[in-house]
Amino acid sequence: VARLQERARLFLELATQRGLDTGLSRGSAVIPVIIGDSALSLRLADRLFEQGINVHAISYPAVEEHKARLRFFITTLHSPDQIRFTVDALATTLSELRQEALYITPTN
Repeated sequence: VARLQERARLFLELATQRGLDTGLSRGSAVIPVIIGDSALSLRLADRLFEQGINVHAISYPAVEEHKARLRFFITTLHSPDQIRFTVDALATTLSELRQEALYITPTN
């Protein structure tokens, strides 16, 4: 149990340092990262999967649209290096997708 708590704490600390919103998650191995947009959450999950990270988007109607999120399940099998890689990939990919969204213009 101590190792699991340590791994979850590491994920939370790194996510907080990178400015990611983990909501009220504290002391749990199930950690949400709130994205706030269902479509963006789905694209982000797909991009992370391409990088070898298996995470699922939780989107509307399961949660309110502004609370769309990715839900990470931390286990004792995840090494600290894997957790660091995951949080870095998450923060970088989310930033890239948000930048891409700035250049998308709606069509009529």
